[in-house]
Amino acid sequence: MNGGKVLWLVDYMIADMDSLAKQNQFVSVANQLNVEDMLFRYGVRINTNLVLDLQSAPVPMLTGYVGNKPQTSFLPWFYFPLVIPTSKHPIVNNLNGIRFQFASSMDTLSNKEIAKTVLLQSSEYSRTVGSPAVIDLEQMKKKAETKQFNKGNQPLAVLLEGKFLSNYANRVPAAIANDSAIAFKETGVDNRMIVIADGDVIKNDYRKSNESIFPLGYDRYTGQFYGNKSFILNCIDYLCEGPRLMTLRQKEFRLRLLDKQRLEGNTLNIKIFNVIVPVILILVYAILRMYQRKRKYAA
Repeated sequence: MNGGKVLWLVDYMIADMDSLAKQNQFVSVANQLNVEDMLFRYGVRINTNLVLDLQSAPVPMLTGYVGNKPQTSFLPWFYFPLVIPTSKHPIVNNLNGIRFQFASSMDTLSNKEIAKTVLLQSSEYSRTVGSPAVIDLEQMKKKAETKQFNKGNQPLAVLLEGKFLSNYANRVPAAIANDSAIAFKETGVDNRMIVIADGDVIKNDYRKSNESIFPLGYDRYTGQFYGNKSFILNCIDYLCEGPRLMTLRQKEFRLRLLDKQRLEGNTLNIKIFNVIVPVILILVYAILRMYQRKRKYAA
């Protein structure tokens, strides 16, 4: 209420890859954090569900054996949405893809005092599963049906700006509300906060065997650097300083993924366009050049 900034990174579902270390499945349930009323008052609601996205980061999966040697393949894990920023807001503009892990969806609520900007959202090929949710590694081995991922873009990170109403407005006794030492305020000053429906966005990867900690956003399996670190730093800069420092972090490499679902439905047309059409154009050009030269030197 006095202008302090808040960066919320909230896990509304209890889910962790460590639960799959010794078994192929576990049940994810709601995480009782008791901050629902506060976030609702500020303008967002995090749902007790998990977002599944066809545009997702890969994880290693045991797919068979050659002799006695296990064979590992990298398969997309739908619970790890790989979010490519589409917003032009300076916090996320030109950032690399950002990896989420067991994220929940969010809803923005009607509140004229608070401006809401969706910073990050899942791809259009997304769906959600509510609590309790069965997380099963065998899902990776099955071919995903695009028609099941039909819930569209799900908000995962939202910027809130404006004058926030205290969560304790009209709830405290007069003795506290009028106490000058407490200086209770029902409405705050112009302020900003960011709500992210996943606490793992800011978590470093960790290897237990040698107790090594990897840089934020680094995937130790694929060697890929995701944009998590830049995203978190941009959030902090924007909350503390506003847009003035954001131009310092705009020059980033941006990962542009192919639309695999569109590729599957148009494989033949894409092959024809990229292989046959260029050859035809070259032949047409050669014939025209030959005809032109023949006419020029025929006399």
